[in-house]
Amino acid sequence: MTLYVDRQGHLINRATWLALTARPEYVVIASDAVAVEGRRVQVMTMWLGLHLPSGRPRVFETLLHAVGGNRPCRWMWPSLLQAQAGHRHVVDELTTGQHLGVYGE
Repeated sequence: MTLYVDRQGHLINRATWLALTARPEYVVIASDAVAVEGRRVQVMTMWLGLHLPSGRPRVFETLLHAVGGNRPCRWMWPSLLQAQAGHRHVVDELTTGQHLGVYGE
């Protein structure tokens, strides 16, 4: 059974979750475009609000997608603070020349 949680990790019902997913200002935590070797790379961190019975909670997700790339890379975070820090880490790695070895593959 899927459980739904808000950005603070509190359980919410499905109707509340659906209402929150319709609010971009609630869903999008951070979004940055970074130029890496002449390619535009988009890094976006979003609230998903899902706590699935198997594995780690999927409360937040950071996606890294190179324009023209085949597939995005993703990181999952259980808390807002970890999601914010993770987003900054990905952007910092890209802007300082660390390419995480994964974008645009």
